[in-house]
Amino acid sequence: MSSPASVQFGFRPRNNNWTSLRLINIFRVALAAILFSQAFIPESPLIIIHNLTLFAWTSSGYLLVALVLMLASWIDRRNFQHQISIQIYVDIIAIILLMHSSGGISSGLGMLLVIAIAVTGLLGRDSLATVFASIATMGVLAEYLYSNGFNFSTGTSTQVGLLGIALFATALVTQTLTRKIRSSEALIQKQKLDVANLSALNAEILQNMQSGVIALDNEDQVRHINDKARQLLLRRFPRFQTGLSVPFRAQSILPNIYNALLAWRETPELSTTLLTYEQGHNDIQISFHALHSASHRGTLVFLDDVSSLKQKMQQSKLASLGKLTANIAHEIRNPLSAISHAAELLAENRQLDESDQRLCQIINQHSQRINDIIEDILQISRGRMASREQIDLTEWMPRFIDTYCLSGEARKDCFTLEMEEENLVIEFDSSHLTRILTNLCDNAKTHGSADLPVTLKIYHNDLQAICLEVADQGSGISQQELDKIFEPFYTTSHQGSGLGLYIVNQLCDLNAATLSVVANQNGGASFILCKSQTTQPKND
Repeated sequence: MSSPASVQFGFRPRNNNWTSLRLINIFRVALAAILFSQAFIPESPLIIIHNLTLFAWTSSGYLLVALVLMLASWIDRRNFQHQISIQIYVDIIAIILLMHSSGGISSGLGMLLVIAIAVTGLLGRDSLATVFASIATMGVLAEYLYSNGFNFSTGTSTQVGLLGIALFATALVTQTLTRKIRSSEALIQKQKLDVANLSALNAEILQNMQSGVIALDNEDQVRHINDKARQLLLRRFPRFQTGLSVPFRAQSILPNIYNALLAWRETPELSTTLLTYEQGHNDIQISFHALHSASHRGTLVFLDDVSSLKQKMQQSKLASLGKLTANIAHEIRNPLSAISHAAELLAENRQLDESDQRLCQIINQHSQRINDIIEDILQISRGRMASREQIDLTEWMPRFIDTYCLSGEARKDCFTLEMEEENLVIEFDSSHLTRILTNLCDNAKTHGSADLPVTLKIYHNDLQAICLEVADQGSGISQQELDKIFEPFYTTSHQGSGLGLYIVNQLCDLNAATLSVVANQNGGASFILCKSQTTQPKND
């Protein structure tokens, strides 16, 4: 029984060579036709015919049987060895009869038996050629004895012996060659099967790896890319397409990966890096491995999605904060409350001069700041899992702006709402989305221009994800601060706790959304929340 891999890749032992058999049949028909034509040529220069009647009937019968055998080999592809045996029997009988009607061994037609024995040795089983060589030799000897009245003639008996030796030598040589050829063919087929199985195993391993794998050749063309890598790249690079076939140039389709590859080749010891696709987010870890062999040089690129690792780290941080929060609330807030109360009582003393009053204000201000930090930490530690729902932003966003303005935080004319289309539906936790936009709007008001409005823009990006952009028209964020603004306790303001944007980022992670920051066309900063669409928008 063939193994599954041999069936799949088409590597089957070639026991029956029907193509060669058909070619031999064509040769037999041509030979029989030439011999048959000699019966109609008086004093033929090829053959001296002594018994025209026997020659004509034998050659015509040989031609007819050769045609039947040729059709049989084309129509019925069964019993390969039986067909060979029948054909060789026909060849031996017909050639010996033709040889007898043309003057016996001296006609030279006996050499055609060598071709028949060679065909048997090449296409038949191991011992079949020797058997037919024996039959042909006995047939030639019988014809010789019959033609000479069962008397040996010194001149022609030597030719009979030489022809017999030639037949047996042909059988032995062709059998030996065929045995070596079949042994080599079996070895090649086994090696092909081993290569096919190894290739299938490698493909299966690469396809089911948890990491994305890209195989590059020595010209940096992508030769293989597994499904995990396609999924990672499709979500992050708009130019990459799912149906993109290999090979293709990594430089033109995956410029980020190609640039990282060039950097790795300059500094091979730095084999791992983080691939940036949006400012402030590095959630693809990329590593390289060089492939060197006698005939092939290439590179393996491994892609790992570290966003899931970030989520696990986030859960671990929340658990640690939960344990720490109880101690913070008891050990810090109680003394802090006493300090704040004492500062308020001291500020009520009218005998204090202006500098002392200023000191009391500083105490109250920084006490309030410490209290805000504690409140933010408590909110993080009490963070619940997202309860996602379908939110129609065309209705939800105006209500959010109204609520935000009614709380006294801003006037309505401080916001500009832009939507590129209707029926923009996002799957999100409503309370988390409210908290995120509130913090981002507070941040935009604090760092933006007081005379210019904050723009809230909703649109689809190149990957058809829904994006909510909060853009201010302030002085923007420097390049050094861009990679730090989502870190906890990092702030450029003496009034903030440094946890606002960190909390916003964590809430986005809980809802499988991304938050990035870029410089906008007005010189300010734009915070962009992106959420992939997993459901169809609602239709009215």
